[in-house]
Amino acid sequence: MKHRTTGVATQPSYAFPRPLRSTAVLAAAFAALCCLSLPSAAQSTAATQLQAFIDSYVAENEHPKLTSLSAQSFTEELAKTQADLKRLRAIDTTKLTLDEQIDWEFGHSILRGDEIEQQLTQPWKKDPRVYMRFNDIARAIGQPGEISAKADDVLSRLKLVPEQIENGRKNLEQYVPRFQELSVFMATGAVSMLDRDVPAFARTVPGPKQPQLLQAAAAAKRSMEGYIRFLETDLPKRPAGDFAIGAAAYNAILKDQYLLSYDVDSLFEFAKQEFDKTVAEMEAVARKIDPGKTWQQLCEEIKNDYPDPHKMIEVHQEWVDKAKQHILSKGLVPIPWKERANVVPRAEYLRKYSYYGNFSRARKPDAQGVLVAEWMINPFEDQWDEKTKNEYLVEHDYGVIIVTAPHETYAGHHVQGLYQMHNPSKLRRTNGISIFSEGWGLYNEQLMRETGFFPNDRIVLRALQLRLWRNARVIWDVGIHSGKMSYEEAISLLSDRVGFLRWAAQLEVDGSAASPVYRIGYFLGMSEILRLRADYQKLMGDKFTLSDFHEKLLKVGNMPPALMRKGLLASITE
Repeated sequence: MKHRTTGVATQPSYAFPRPLRSTAVLAAAFAALCCLSLPSAAQSTAATQLQAFIDSYVAENEHPKLTSLSAQSFTEELAKTQADLKRLRAIDTTKLTLDEQIDWEFGHSILRGDEIEQQLTQPWKKDPRVYMRFNDIARAIGQPGEISAKADDVLSRLKLVPEQIENGRKNLEQYVPRFQELSVFMATGAVSMLDRDVPAFARTVPGPKQPQLLQAAAAAKRSMEGYIRFLETDLPKRPAGDFAIGAAAYNAILKDQYLLSYDVDSLFEFAKQEFDKTVAEMEAVARKIDPGKTWQQLCEEIKNDYPDPHKMIEVHQEWVDKAKQHILSKGLVPIPWKERANVVPRAEYLRKYSYYGNFSRARKPDAQGVLVAEWMINPFEDQWDEKTKNEYLVEHDYGVIIVTAPHETYAGHHVQGLYQMHNPSKLRRTNGISIFSEGWGLYNEQLMRETGFFPNDRIVLRALQLRLWRNARVIWDVGIHSGKMSYEEAISLLSDRVGFLRWAAQLEVDGSAASPVYRIGYFLGMSEILRLRADYQKLMGDKFTLSDFHEKLLKVGNMPPALMRKGLLASITE
Protein backbone atom coordinates (compact mmCIF):
# COMPACT_ATOMS: atom_id res chain seq x y z
CA MET A 1 0.00 0.00 0.00
CA LYS A 2 1.33 3.44 -0.80
CA HIS A 3 2.45 5.55 2.13
CA ARG A 4 -0.05 8.25 2.96
CA THR A 5 0.38 11.48 4.77
CA THR A 6 -3.35 11.68 5.19
CA GLY A 7 -5.73 9.12 6.49
CA VAL A 8 -6.55 7.61 9.82
CA ALA A 9 -9.41 5.87 11.50
CA THR A 10 -12.33 5.96 13.87
CA GLN A 11 -15.72 4.36 14.36
CA PRO A 12 -18.59 6.71 13.44
CA SER A 13 -20.24 6.06 16.83
CA TYR A 14 -17.09 6.69 18.82
CA ALA A 15 -17.04 10.05 20.63
CA PHE A 16 -13.39 10.99 20.75
CA PRO A 17 -12.30 12.47 24.09
CA ARG A 18 -10.01 15.42 24.46
CA PRO A 19 -6.45 14.33 25.34
CA LEU A 20 -6.13 13.00 28.87
CA ARG A 21 -5.12 15.86 31.15
CA SER A 22 -4.50 14.25 34.53
CA THR A 23 -2.43 11.43 35.90
CA ALA A 24 -5.49 10.05 37.68
CA VAL A 25 -7.43 9.71 34.45
CA LEU A 26 -4.42 8.21 32.69
CA ALA A 27 -3.87 5.74 35.52
CA ALA A 28 -7.54 4.72 35.45
CA ALA A 29 -7.29 4.03 31.75
CA PHE A 30 -4.11 2.07 32.36
CA ALA A 31 -5.83 -0.06 35.00
CA ALA A 32 -8.74 -0.76 32.69
CA LEU A 33 -6.37 -1.96 30.00
CA CYS A 34 -4.72 -4.35 32.41
CA CYS A 35 -8.08 -6.04 32.99
CA LEU A 36 -8.71 -6.95 29.34
CA SER A 37 -9.72 -10.59 28.93
CA LEU A 38 -8.28 -13.04 26.45
CA PRO A 39 -9.98 -13.20 23.05
CA SER A 40 -13.13 -15.34 22.85
CA ALA A 41 -14.31 -17.29 19.78
CA ALA A 42 -16.47 -14.31 18.76
CA GLN A 43 -13.47 -12.01 19.16
CA SER A 44 -11.43 -14.37 17.04
CA THR A 45 -14.03 -14.24 14.24
CA ALA A 46 -14.13 -10.44 14.27
CA ALA A 47 -10.34 -10.32 14.33
CA THR A 48 -10.17 -12.66 11.35
CA GLN A 49 -12.58 -10.44 9.43
CA LEU A 50 -10.55 -7.36 10.27
CA GLN A 51 -7.28 -8.97 9.26
CA ALA A 52 -8.80 -10.20 5.99
CA PHE A 53 -9.97 -6.68 5.27
CA ILE A 54 -6.54 -5.20 6.04
CA ASP A 55 -4.75 -7.84 3.96
CA SER A 56 -6.91 -7.21 0.90
CA TYR A 57 -6.88 -3.44 1.33
CA VAL A 58 -3.11 -3.27 1.69
CA ALA A 59 -2.58 -5.65 -1.23
CA GLU A 60 -4.79 -3.51 -3.47
CA ASN A 61 -3.02 -0.30 -2.52
CA GLU A 62 0.54 -1.54 -2.25
CA HIS A 63 0.79 -1.59 -6.03
CA PRO A 64 -2.01 0.75 -7.12
CA LYS A 65 -3.24 0.35 -10.65
CA LEU A 66 -2.24 3.02 -13.11
CA THR A 67 -5.22 5.08 -14.19
CA SER A 68 -6.07 7.32 -17.10
CA LEU A 69 -7.56 9.88 -14.67
CA SER A 70 -10.83 9.97 -16.58
CA ALA A 71 -14.01 11.26 -14.95
CA GLN A 72 -15.24 7.67 -14.85
CA SER A 73 -12.11 6.57 -13.00
CA PHE A 74 -12.78 9.13 -10.25
CA THR A 75 -16.39 7.96 -9.98
CA GLU A 76 -15.21 4.36 -9.67
CA GLU A 77 -12.67 5.38 -7.06
CA LEU A 78 -15.39 6.90 -4.86
CA ALA A 79 -17.59 3.81 -5.28
CA LYS A 80 -14.69 1.57 -4.24
CA THR A 81 -13.99 3.69 -1.15
CA GLN A 82 -17.64 3.55 -0.09
CA ALA A 83 -17.74 -0.21 -0.63
CA ASP A 84 -14.65 -0.60 1.56
CA LEU A 85 -16.27 1.52 4.26
CA LYS A 86 -19.39 -0.63 4.18
CA ARG A 87 -17.30 -3.79 4.52
CA LEU A 88 -15.29 -2.38 7.41
CA ARG A 89 -18.37 -1.16 9.26
CA ALA A 90 -19.88 -4.64 9.06
CA ILE A 91 -17.24 -5.94 11.48
CA ASP A 92 -18.43 -6.20 15.09
CA THR A 93 -15.92 -3.92 16.82
CA THR A 94 -17.13 -4.93 20.28
CA LYS A 95 -15.48 -8.31 19.68
CA LEU A 96 -12.05 -6.87 18.91
CA THR A 97 -9.14 -6.43 21.27
CA LEU A 98 -7.99 -2.90 22.03
CA ASP A 99 -5.13 -3.08 19.56
CA GLU A 100 -7.46 -4.41 16.87
CA GLN A 101 -9.94 -1.65 17.62
CA ILE A 102 -7.18 0.89 17.06
CA ASP A 103 -6.45 -0.68 13.67
CA TRP A 104 -10.17 -0.58 12.87
CA GLU A 105 -10.45 3.07 13.82
CA PHE A 106 -7.30 3.89 11.87
CA GLY A 107 -8.61 2.15 8.77
CA HIS A 108 -11.99 3.81 9.07
CA SER A 109 -10.61 7.30 9.11
CA ILE A 110 -8.24 6.60 6.23
CA LEU A 111 -11.29 5.67 4.17
CA ARG A 112 -13.33 8.60 5.44
CA GLY A 113 -10.51 10.95 4.45
CA ASP A 114 -10.54 9.44 0.97
CA GLU A 115 -14.31 9.69 0.75
CA ILE A 116 -14.30 13.36 1.76
CA GLU A 117 -11.71 14.21 -0.88
CA GLN A 118 -13.42 12.19 -3.60
CA GLN A 119 -16.94 13.36 -2.79
CA LEU A 120 -16.60 16.87 -1.35
CA THR A 121 -13.31 18.53 -2.35
CA GLN A 122 -12.79 16.94 -5.81
CA PRO A 123 -9.46 18.56 -6.73
CA TRP A 124 -9.53 16.83 -10.11
CA LYS A 125 -12.13 19.37 -11.28
CA LYS A 126 -10.00 22.47 -10.59
CA ASP A 127 -6.29 21.68 -10.11
CA PRO A 128 -4.41 20.91 -13.36
CA ARG A 129 -1.54 19.39 -11.38
CA VAL A 130 -3.69 16.35 -10.62
CA TYR A 131 -2.99 15.17 -14.17
CA MET A 132 0.79 15.49 -14.01
CA ARG A 133 2.17 12.39 -12.29
CA PHE A 134 5.84 13.07 -13.01
CA ASN A 135 6.96 12.59 -9.45
CA ASP A 136 5.94 8.94 -9.87
CA ILE A 137 8.05 8.69 -13.04
CA ALA A 138 11.06 10.29 -11.34
CA ARG A 139 10.67 7.93 -8.38
CA ALA A 140 10.44 4.93 -10.71
CA ILE A 141 13.67 6.00 -12.40
CA GLY A 142 15.51 6.65 -9.16
CA GLN A 143 14.40 3.65 -7.11
CA PRO A 144 16.74 0.70 -6.64
CA GLY A 145 15.98 -2.46 -8.55
CA GLU A 146 16.58 -4.50 -11.66
CA ILE A 147 16.91 -2.28 -14.74
CA SER A 148 14.47 -4.20 -16.93
CA ALA A 149 11.70 -4.06 -14.31
CA LYS A 150 12.31 -0.35 -13.80
CA ALA A 151 12.15 0.20 -17.54
CA ASP A 152 8.77 -1.57 -17.70
CA ASP A 153 7.45 0.60 -14.88
CA VAL A 154 8.66 3.84 -16.43
CA LEU A 155 7.40 2.84 -19.87
CA SER A 156 3.90 2.01 -18.62
CA ARG A 157 3.69 5.39 -16.88
CA LEU A 158 4.98 7.30 -19.88
CA LYS A 159 2.48 5.67 -22.22
CA LEU A 160 -0.39 6.90 -20.04
CA VAL A 161 0.71 10.53 -20.04
CA PRO A 162 -1.05 11.62 -23.27
CA GLU A 163 -4.35 10.08 -22.13
CA GLN A 164 -4.03 11.58 -18.63
CA ILE A 165 -3.33 15.01 -20.09
CA GLU A 166 -6.26 14.75 -22.48
CA ASN A 167 -8.54 13.82 -19.58
CA GLY A 168 -7.26 16.88 -17.74
CA ARG A 169 -8.44 19.04 -20.61
CA LYS A 170 -11.88 17.40 -20.39
CA ASN A 171 -12.32 17.26 -16.61
CA LEU A 172 -11.13 20.68 -15.46
CA GLU A 173 -14.31 22.66 -14.90
CA GLN A 174 -12.93 25.68 -13.03
CA TYR A 175 -10.18 28.23 -13.59
CA VAL A 176 -8.24 28.98 -10.42
CA PRO A 177 -5.54 31.50 -11.44
CA ARG A 178 -2.88 30.48 -8.93
CA PHE A 179 -3.36 26.77 -9.70
CA GLN A 180 -2.99 27.60 -13.37
CA GLU A 181 0.21 29.58 -12.81
CA LEU A 182 1.80 26.82 -10.75
CA SER A 183 0.68 24.18 -13.23
CA VAL A 184 2.37 25.98 -16.12
CA PHE A 185 5.59 26.06 -14.11
CA MET A 186 5.30 22.37 -13.27
CA ALA A 187 4.45 21.40 -16.84
CA THR A 188 7.44 23.36 -18.15
CA GLY A 189 9.70 21.51 -15.71
CA ALA A 190 8.13 18.22 -16.77
CA VAL A 191 8.99 18.95 -20.40
CA SER A 192 12.58 19.46 -19.32
CA MET A 193 12.54 16.14 -17.47
CA LEU A 194 11.09 14.32 -20.47
CA ASP A 195 13.71 15.94 -22.68
CA ARG A 196 16.66 15.18 -20.42
CA ASP A 197 16.16 12.77 -17.51
CA VAL A 198 14.05 10.10 -19.22
CA PRO A 199 16.35 9.83 -22.29
CA ALA A 200 19.34 9.63 -19.95
CA PHE A 201 17.65 6.72 -18.15
CA ALA A 202 16.68 5.11 -21.47
CA ARG A 203 20.31 5.04 -22.58
CA THR A 204 21.08 2.76 -19.61
CA VAL A 205 18.43 0.25 -20.73
CA PRO A 206 19.67 -2.43 -23.15
CA GLY A 207 17.68 -4.01 -25.98
CA PRO A 208 14.39 -3.00 -27.61
CA LYS A 209 13.04 -1.21 -24.54
CA GLN A 210 15.42 1.68 -25.14
CA PRO A 211 13.75 2.98 -28.32
CA GLN A 212 10.33 2.30 -26.79
CA LEU A 213 11.21 4.53 -23.84
CA LEU A 214 12.50 7.26 -26.14
CA GLN A 215 9.37 7.13 -28.27
CA ALA A 216 7.08 7.22 -25.24
CA ALA A 217 9.04 10.14 -23.75
CA ALA A 218 8.74 12.07 -27.03
CA ALA A 219 4.96 11.47 -27.15
CA ALA A 220 4.60 12.49 -23.51
CA LYS A 221 6.62 15.64 -24.19
CA ARG A 222 4.36 16.61 -27.10
CA SER A 223 1.28 16.13 -24.91
CA MET A 224 2.81 18.28 -22.17
CA GLU A 225 3.62 21.06 -24.60
CA GLY A 226 -0.01 20.95 -25.75
CA TYR A 227 -1.14 21.01 -22.12
CA ILE A 228 0.87 24.17 -21.52
CA ARG A 229 -0.90 25.84 -24.44
CA PHE A 230 -4.24 24.68 -23.02
CA LEU A 231 -3.39 26.04 -19.58
CA GLU A 232 -2.33 29.39 -20.96
CA THR A 233 -5.11 29.97 -23.51
CA ASP A 234 -8.14 27.71 -22.99
CA LEU A 235 -8.39 27.12 -19.23
CA PRO A 236 -8.76 30.85 -18.39
CA LYS A 237 -11.95 30.88 -20.47
CA ARG A 238 -13.66 28.42 -18.12
CA PRO A 239 -15.72 29.55 -15.09
CA ALA A 240 -13.68 31.09 -12.28
CA GLY A 241 -13.21 28.84 -9.26
CA ASP A 242 -11.83 28.99 -5.74
CA PHE A 243 -9.23 26.74 -4.16
CA ALA A 244 -11.07 26.87 -0.81
CA ILE A 245 -12.77 23.58 0.08
CA GLY A 246 -15.33 25.24 2.39
CA ALA A 247 -16.09 24.96 6.10
CA ALA A 248 -18.28 21.85 5.79
CA ALA A 249 -15.59 19.78 4.10
CA TYR A 250 -12.92 21.14 6.46
CA ASN A 251 -14.98 20.23 9.53
CA ALA A 252 -15.55 16.74 8.14
CA ILE A 253 -11.79 16.23 7.76
CA LEU A 254 -11.11 17.47 11.31
CA LYS A 255 -13.74 15.19 12.81
CA ASP A 256 -13.61 12.02 10.73
CA GLN A 257 -10.05 11.90 9.43
CA TYR A 258 -7.97 13.75 12.01
CA LEU A 259 -10.23 12.69 14.89
CA LEU A 260 -10.18 16.12 16.50
CA SER A 261 -12.90 17.84 18.48
CA TYR A 262 -12.15 21.21 16.88
CA ASP A 263 -14.26 22.84 14.20
CA VAL A 264 -13.06 25.70 12.00
CA ASP A 265 -14.15 28.34 14.52
CA SER A 266 -12.55 26.86 17.63
CA LEU A 267 -9.39 25.84 15.77
CA PHE A 268 -9.00 29.32 14.27
CA GLU A 269 -9.23 30.91 17.73
CA PHE A 270 -6.86 28.35 19.29
CA ALA A 271 -4.29 29.00 16.56
CA LYS A 272 -4.40 32.77 17.07
CA GLN A 273 -3.94 32.41 20.84
CA GLU A 274 -0.95 30.09 20.40
CA PHE A 275 0.54 32.47 17.84
CA ASP A 276 0.48 35.28 20.41
CA LYS A 277 2.09 33.02 23.04
CA THR A 278 4.95 32.19 20.71
CA VAL A 279 5.48 35.89 19.94
CA ALA A 280 5.70 36.59 23.70
CA GLU A 281 8.31 33.86 24.10
CA MET A 282 10.31 35.29 21.20
CA GLU A 283 10.24 38.73 22.76
CA ALA A 284 11.65 37.29 26.00
CA VAL A 285 14.53 35.53 24.20
CA ALA A 286 15.24 38.67 22.17
CA ARG A 287 15.62 40.72 25.37
CA LYS A 288 18.25 38.23 26.59
CA ILE A 289 20.22 38.59 23.36
CA ASP A 290 20.00 42.39 22.97
CA PRO A 291 17.45 44.48 24.90
CA GLY A 292 17.85 47.28 22.36
CA LYS A 293 16.55 45.25 19.41
CA THR A 294 13.24 43.66 18.54
CA TRP A 295 12.97 39.97 17.72
CA GLN A 296 12.30 40.93 14.10
CA GLN A 297 15.56 42.90 13.89
CA LEU A 298 17.52 40.06 15.49
CA CYS A 299 15.99 37.44 13.19
CA GLU A 300 16.93 39.59 10.21
CA GLU A 301 20.53 39.58 11.43
CA ILE A 302 20.47 35.83 12.04
CA LYS A 303 19.07 35.15 8.57
CA ASN A 304 22.00 37.04 7.02
CA ASP A 305 24.46 34.52 8.46
CA TYR A 306 24.49 31.80 5.82
CA PRO A 307 26.96 29.30 4.29
CA ASP A 308 28.80 29.59 1.02
CA PRO A 309 25.90 29.21 -1.44
CA HIS A 310 27.81 26.60 -3.45
CA LYS A 311 28.28 24.45 -0.34
CA MET A 312 24.65 24.28 0.74
CA ILE A 313 24.41 20.52 0.30
CA GLU A 314 27.61 19.90 2.28
CA VAL A 315 26.58 22.22 5.15
CA HIS A 316 23.14 20.67 5.41
CA GLN A 317 24.78 17.23 5.53
CA GLU A 318 27.16 18.40 8.25
CA TRP A 319 24.27 19.38 10.53
CA VAL A 320 22.36 16.21 9.73
CA ASP A 321 25.38 14.24 10.93
CA LYS A 322 25.68 16.39 14.05
CA ALA A 323 22.00 15.83 14.84
CA LYS A 324 22.54 12.08 14.62
CA GLN A 325 25.52 12.24 16.95
CA HIS A 326 23.51 14.30 19.45
CA ILE A 327 20.54 11.91 19.45
CA LEU A 328 22.77 8.89 19.98
CA SER A 329 25.15 10.44 22.53
CA LYS A 330 22.24 11.71 24.65
CA GLY A 331 20.35 8.42 24.33
CA LEU A 332 17.20 10.23 23.18
CA VAL A 333 15.85 7.69 20.68
CA PRO A 334 17.13 4.15 19.96
CA ILE A 335 18.03 3.58 16.29
CA PRO A 336 18.64 -0.19 15.96
CA TRP A 337 18.93 -0.35 12.14
CA LYS A 338 21.70 0.24 9.61
CA GLU A 339 20.63 3.56 8.16
CA ARG A 340 21.75 6.86 6.66
CA ALA A 341 20.17 10.19 5.74
CA ASN A 342 21.63 11.97 2.71
CA VAL A 343 21.12 15.56 1.60
CA VAL A 344 20.64 15.87 -2.18
CA PRO A 345 19.50 18.55 -4.68
CA ARG A 346 15.79 18.62 -5.39
CA ALA A 347 14.46 17.80 -8.85
CA GLU A 348 14.05 20.97 -10.89
CA TYR A 349 10.37 20.51 -11.74
CA LEU A 350 9.47 20.28 -8.02
CA ARG A 351 11.22 23.45 -6.90
CA LYS A 352 8.21 25.74 -7.11
CA TYR A 353 6.19 23.57 -4.75
CA SER A 354 7.96 25.03 -1.73
CA TYR A 355 10.77 27.46 -1.12
CA TYR A 356 12.95 24.90 0.69
CA GLY A 357 12.52 21.25 -0.21
CA ASN A 358 11.05 17.94 0.88
CA PHE A 359 11.99 14.67 2.53
CA SER A 360 11.86 11.15 1.08
CA ARG A 361 11.97 8.46 3.73
CA ALA A 362 13.86 5.19 3.41
CA ARG A 363 11.73 2.53 1.72
CA LYS A 364 13.98 -0.50 1.35
CA PRO A 365 17.64 -1.40 2.06
CA ASP A 366 20.21 -0.53 -0.58
CA ALA A 367 22.74 -3.03 -1.97
CA GLN A 368 24.74 -2.79 1.27
CA GLY A 369 21.67 -3.38 3.43
CA VAL A 370 21.47 0.27 4.54
CA LEU A 371 18.15 2.09 4.82
CA VAL A 372 18.82 5.39 3.05
CA ALA A 373 16.58 8.46 3.24
CA GLU A 374 17.00 11.67 1.25
CA TRP A 375 16.50 15.27 2.30
CA MET A 376 16.00 17.07 -1.02
CA ILE A 377 16.63 20.83 -0.92
CA ASN A 378 16.34 23.51 -3.57
CA PRO A 379 19.97 24.24 -4.58
CA PHE A 380 21.49 27.65 -5.26
CA GLU A 381 21.51 28.40 -8.98
CA ASP A 382 24.10 30.69 -10.58
CA GLN A 383 21.79 31.75 -13.42
CA TRP A 384 19.44 33.55 -11.02
CA ASP A 385 19.37 37.35 -10.90
CA GLU A 386 20.88 39.06 -7.86
CA LYS A 387 17.53 39.62 -6.17
CA THR A 388 16.62 35.93 -6.38
CA LYS A 389 20.05 34.90 -5.11
CA ASN A 390 19.84 37.18 -2.09
CA GLU A 391 16.32 36.04 -1.26
CA TYR A 392 17.41 32.40 -1.43
CA LEU A 393 20.38 32.93 0.88
CA VAL A 394 18.44 34.61 3.70
CA GLU A 395 16.01 31.66 3.73
CA HIS A 396 18.88 29.12 3.87
CA ASP A 397 20.79 30.58 6.81
CA TYR A 398 22.66 28.63 9.45
CA GLY A 399 19.76 29.04 11.85
CA VAL A 400 17.23 27.35 9.60
CA ILE A 401 19.70 24.62 8.70
CA ILE A 402 20.53 23.81 12.34
CA VAL A 403 16.86 23.78 13.35
CA THR A 404 15.50 21.94 10.32
CA ALA A 405 18.09 19.15 10.17
CA PRO A 406 16.64 17.41 13.29
CA HIS A 407 13.08 17.90 11.99
CA GLU A 408 13.82 16.13 8.72
CA THR A 409 16.33 13.51 9.83
CA TYR A 410 17.46 12.78 13.42
CA ALA A 411 15.22 12.04 15.18
CA GLY A 412 12.51 13.50 12.97
CA HIS A 413 11.02 12.12 9.77
CA HIS A 414 13.89 9.76 9.00
CA VAL A 415 13.82 7.99 12.36
CA GLN A 416 10.03 8.03 12.61
CA GLY A 417 9.89 6.48 9.14
CA LEU A 418 12.27 3.71 10.18
CA TYR A 419 10.03 2.77 13.09
CA GLN A 420 6.94 2.91 10.92
CA MET A 421 8.36 0.63 8.24
CA HIS A 422 9.08 -1.98 10.96
CA ASN A 423 5.62 -1.80 12.56
CA PRO A 424 4.06 -5.30 12.77
CA SER A 425 0.64 -3.96 11.70
CA LYS A 426 0.30 -3.84 7.92
CA LEU A 427 -2.07 -0.92 8.15
CA ARG A 428 0.15 1.18 10.43
CA ARG A 429 3.26 0.23 8.48
CA THR A 430 1.91 1.68 5.25
CA ASN A 431 -0.21 4.64 6.38
CA GLY A 432 0.38 7.84 8.29
CA ILE A 433 -1.03 11.29 8.94
CA SER A 434 0.57 14.71 9.15
CA ILE A 435 -0.70 15.49 12.62
CA PHE A 436 1.65 12.86 13.97
CA SER A 437 4.45 12.67 11.39
CA GLU A 438 4.83 16.44 11.00
CA GLY A 439 4.00 16.97 14.65
CA TRP A 440 6.85 14.59 15.47
CA GLY A 441 9.18 16.60 13.23
CA LEU A 442 8.36 19.87 14.99
CA TYR A 443 8.51 18.14 18.37
CA ASN A 444 12.10 17.20 17.55
CA GLU A 445 12.96 20.87 17.05
CA GLN A 446 11.68 21.45 20.59
CA LEU A 447 13.49 18.35 21.88
CA MET A 448 16.81 19.55 20.47
CA ARG A 449 16.33 22.90 22.16
CA GLU A 450 15.58 21.20 25.48
CA THR A 451 18.63 18.92 25.27
CA GLY A 452 21.19 21.57 24.29
CA PHE A 453 21.71 20.96 20.57
CA PHE A 454 21.26 24.60 19.57
CA PRO A 455 24.59 26.41 20.06
CA ASN A 456 23.26 29.76 21.35
CA ASP A 457 20.19 31.93 22.00
CA ARG A 458 20.29 33.33 18.47
CA ILE A 459 19.58 29.87 17.10
CA VAL A 460 16.89 29.42 19.77
CA LEU A 461 15.25 32.62 18.55
CA ARG A 462 15.40 31.37 14.96
CA ALA A 463 13.82 28.10 16.11
CA LEU A 464 10.99 30.05 17.72
CA GLN A 465 10.49 32.01 14.52
CA LEU A 466 10.18 28.72 12.66
CA ARG A 467 7.65 27.56 15.25
CA LEU A 468 5.74 30.81 14.74
CA TRP A 469 5.58 29.90 11.07
CA ARG A 470 3.92 26.59 12.04
CA ASN A 471 1.52 28.49 14.34
CA ALA A 472 0.64 30.68 11.37
CA ARG A 473 0.05 27.64 9.19
CA VAL A 474 -2.91 26.64 11.33
CA ILE A 475 -4.36 30.16 11.10
CA TRP A 476 -4.12 30.51 7.34
CA ASP A 477 -4.97 26.90 6.50
CA VAL A 478 -8.23 27.17 8.38
CA GLY A 479 -8.65 30.76 7.22
CA ILE A 480 -8.34 30.35 3.46
CA HIS A 481 -10.43 27.18 3.31
CA SER A 482 -13.26 28.42 5.53
CA GLY A 483 -13.49 31.94 4.08
CA LYS A 484 -12.12 33.61 7.22
CA MET A 485 -9.06 34.87 5.31
CA SER A 486 -8.25 35.77 1.73
CA TYR A 487 -5.20 34.49 -0.14
CA GLU A 488 -3.55 37.92 0.23
CA GLU A 489 -4.32 38.09 3.96
CA ALA A 490 -2.67 34.71 4.44
CA ILE A 491 0.45 35.88 2.60
CA SER A 492 0.53 39.07 4.69
CA LEU A 493 0.34 37.06 7.91
CA LEU A 494 3.41 35.10 6.91
CA SER A 495 5.39 37.97 5.41
CA ASP A 496 4.48 40.80 7.80
CA ARG A 497 4.18 38.98 11.13
CA VAL A 498 6.47 35.95 10.71
CA GLY A 499 9.14 37.48 8.49
CA PHE A 500 8.97 35.51 5.25
CA LEU A 501 9.81 37.03 1.89
CA ARG A 502 6.73 37.35 -0.30
CA TRP A 503 7.74 34.69 -2.82
CA ALA A 504 8.40 32.17 -0.04
CA ALA A 505 5.12 33.12 1.64
CA GLN A 506 3.27 32.53 -1.63
CA LEU A 507 4.70 29.06 -2.00
CA GLU A 508 3.71 28.26 1.58
CA VAL A 509 0.11 29.38 1.15
CA ASP A 510 -0.03 27.61 -2.22
CA GLY A 511 0.80 24.41 -0.35
CA SER A 512 -2.23 24.85 1.90
CA ALA A 513 -4.40 25.57 -1.11
CA ALA A 514 -3.34 22.32 -2.76
CA SER A 515 -3.29 20.12 0.37
CA PRO A 516 -6.05 21.27 2.76
CA VAL A 517 -5.56 20.53 6.49
CA TYR A 518 -2.12 18.92 6.03
CA ARG A 519 -0.22 21.91 7.39
CA ILE A 520 -2.12 22.18 10.66
CA GLY A 521 -0.48 18.90 11.68
CA TYR A 522 2.88 20.45 12.55
CA PHE A 523 1.86 22.64 15.46
CA LEU A 524 -1.16 20.65 16.64
CA GLY A 525 0.82 17.41 16.51
CA MET A 526 3.73 18.83 18.49
CA SER A 527 1.33 20.19 21.12
CA GLU A 528 -0.36 16.83 21.55
CA ILE A 529 2.95 14.93 21.78
CA LEU A 530 4.16 17.30 24.51
CA ARG A 531 0.90 16.77 26.45
CA LEU A 532 1.20 13.02 26.09
CA ARG A 533 4.83 13.11 27.22
CA ALA A 534 3.90 15.05 30.35
CA ASP A 535 1.11 12.59 31.21
CA TYR A 536 3.34 9.59 30.54
CA GLN A 537 6.09 11.04 32.73
CA LYS A 538 3.65 11.50 35.63
CA LEU A 539 2.43 7.93 35.24
CA MET A 540 5.92 6.40 35.06
CA GLY A 541 7.46 8.53 37.80
CA ASP A 542 11.09 7.69 38.48
CA LYS A 543 11.05 5.08 35.72
CA PHE A 544 10.46 7.70 33.03
CA THR A 545 13.15 8.26 30.41
CA LEU A 546 12.95 10.11 27.12
CA SER A 547 14.40 7.10 25.34
CA ASP A 548 11.67 4.80 26.66
CA PHE A 549 8.89 7.26 25.88
CA HIS A 550 10.11 7.93 22.35
CA GLU A 551 10.69 4.26 21.55
CA LYS A 552 7.26 3.16 22.82
CA LEU A 553 5.51 6.04 21.07
CA LEU A 554 7.19 5.44 17.71
CA LYS A 555 6.45 1.73 17.89
CA VAL A 556 2.72 2.49 18.13
CA GLY A 557 2.57 3.91 14.62
CA ASN A 558 1.81 7.14 12.80
CA MET A 559 -1.79 7.95 13.65
CA PRO A 560 -3.85 10.82 15.10
CA PRO A 561 -2.75 11.74 18.64
CA ALA A 562 -5.87 10.24 20.22
CA LEU A 563 -5.08 6.82 18.73
CA MET A 564 -1.39 7.19 19.56
CA ARG A 565 -2.40 7.78 23.17
CA LYS A 566 -4.54 4.65 23.25
CA GLY A 567 -1.78 2.65 21.59
CA LEU A 568 0.84 3.90 24.05
CA LEU A 569 -1.30 2.77 26.97
CA ALA A 570 -1.71 -0.63 25.34
CA SER A 571 2.06 -0.89 24.92
CA ILE A 572 2.55 -0.27 28.64
CA THR A 573 0.29 -3.19 29.53
CA GLU A 574 2.31 -5.43 27.23
